Amino acid sequence: MTTSLNIKMPAVIAMCLLIPLVGCQTNQPMKPGVMDNASFMDLWKTYTHCQAGSDIEGLKSDVVALAGAANDAQTQESFVLPLPKKLEQYVSQPTTRIAVDVKAMAAACSIRTGQLALESGHLDLAKNLFKTVVAQSQSEDYTYYSSQAKVLLAELETRFVQVSQHRP
Repeated sequence: MTTSLNIKMPAVIAMCLLIPLVGCQTNQPMKPGVMDNASFMDLWKTYTHCQAGSDIEGLKSDVVALAGAANDAQTQESFVLPLPKKLEQYVSQPTTRIAVDVKAMAAACSIRTGQLALESGHLDLAKNLFKTVVAQSQSEDYTYYSSQAKVLLAELETRFVQVSQHRP
């Protein structure tokens, strides 16, 4: 009987230690770096400013802020908890913590800023913004933004050709 107890004791101790660990991983509070309501609202204000604003310099800073937040969101999504192979099956993947796609917000802001830059004659800025959207929107989820940026790039090239033909 003592042999049976000696064999079961390490298993019981291991289970007592692992159950809270697994439970914490499937239902954990917000991690540092994950967007809380206040930071999301700041991000949303940045996005709405980008959609309504007309100051190119202010919109450029909105693009930078949204692109940075999109990169942070991608980094958090690719986080892998280092666990032994036998434990990985018991740990669920973290769920998405925000209700909007920050990368889509960044792409929309870049396109809007690029359009205003194009209208105000800042052709290099517009071209860079559109090319960035095309490069960062290669996934199927972002074909809308990529297509829109490609159309605007084609328009930009047409304007550039027309301007260079009119030069003496």
